Amino acid sequence: MSLIDRRKFAQTTLAFSFLSSFARRQQVATSFLSKAQISTPLIVPPDEKFMATLPRLMELAQLPGLGMGVVHGDRMVWRHYAGVANAKTKTPISPTSLFPAASMGKQVFAYAVLQLVDARQLDLDRPLKQYVSEDAPTGEFGDRVTARHILSHSSGLPNWREGSNQPLVPAFEPGSKFRYSGEGFYYLQRVVEKITGTGCEAYMQEHIFKPLGMNSSTYLWRADAGERLVSGHRGDEPFDNRAFGEQLIQKSGIPLAQWNHDRIVREMAKVVSPPHTPVPNETSPNVAFSLLTTVTNYSAFLTRITAPRGDGFDLKPETWNAMIRPYSHVNSALSWGLGWGIEEDGGPRYLWQWGDNGGWKNVVIVHPESRSALFVFTNGANGMRVVERIARAATGRDHPLFLWV
Repeated sequence: MSLIDRRKFAQTTLAFSFLSSFARRQQVATSFLSKAQISTPLIVPPDEKFMATLPRLMELAQLPGLGMGVVHGDRMVWRHYAGVANAKTKTPISPTSLFPAASMGKQVFAYAVLQLVDARQLDLDRPLKQYVSEDAPTGEFGDRVTARHILSHSSGLPNWREGSNQPLVPAFEPGSKFRYSGEGFYYLQRVVEKITGTGCEAYMQEHIFKPLGMNSSTYLWRADAGERLVSGHRGDEPFDNRAFGEQLIQKSGIPLAQWNHDRIVREMAKVVSPPHTPVPNETSPNVAFSLLTTVTNYSAFLTRITAPRGDGFDLKPETWNAMIRPYSHVNSALSWGLGWGIEEDGGPRYLWQWGDNGGWKNVVIVHPESRSALFVFTNGANGMRVVERIARAATGRDHPLFLWV
């Protein structure tokens, strides 16, 4: 890959007066966000000295481009776009660029699940097999897997099965320890479709994306995604990860709400080569990895984590507390709540998640007490090395999460 001309790097800084808005925010009645804990944001935009080194870091890491933002309270206070969306076409990354968020879509879906808990449509501790029994967990512990286990990655389910003929079997007693599982999230997606009677994409659009103004976000595809998509890269070779249904769903005339797991698998089986029943990690929409979004859109979601409004979109205090409580422990510094990773290493407690779809490496880090957050989307296989430097510049500390991901 040729050296990226530094003149192509553009920094857009949004400076807001935000401290006064913190005082006006309605407090959420939780110990984690108690009024006494609210302080100056611990996560801040990287300073000019660091930003001057960023082009060099990207060149060394062979990272074509990135988009990132910092959230304080109810707004994004800083954003930055650098480099290109495709190393061949040299299309610059811009505010309209669509990034594959990878696993950073799990938190968005988890929030929708917890809203269903608040609405008493889903019980966190009811065995999920009672909602969806087809292709459900089996074996000694299959009847015990719950939504709480799935969201905290303690179900014992595999990350992904290798074939549709393989049973979905927990490897241990659910809730007893940590095991990351994208397959678990997909099974929970099927449960949500069963409970709500609507396809996952339609449900997320209606209950999350539209209320938050996330009009560029989708777990499926967009008609304009071909022009806006940020390609992944291994070295300087770009590639795309196009989701199923770009034209099929649009031309079918069947309402989006009816495109649930069963219909999508049935239709995909007709077009995949060689013919086979698609396995979950081939299927989209897939809440575990298929979210497409923009920097501005993702910040809109994060502002509901950093600054709950006290309105109908917010989680109930007891549900919020459950979301950020550690349930399964990865190691002495990392654990998992309901949808969010939790980092505690002798200092501030952070919520976090990483995303990795091969040629895309992403991270979100939230410090709820000071209502601040950082998120970074990149489009290169070495992107996480640059993200770690950015996180250190934004938080002033090293994060154990980067030793694990």
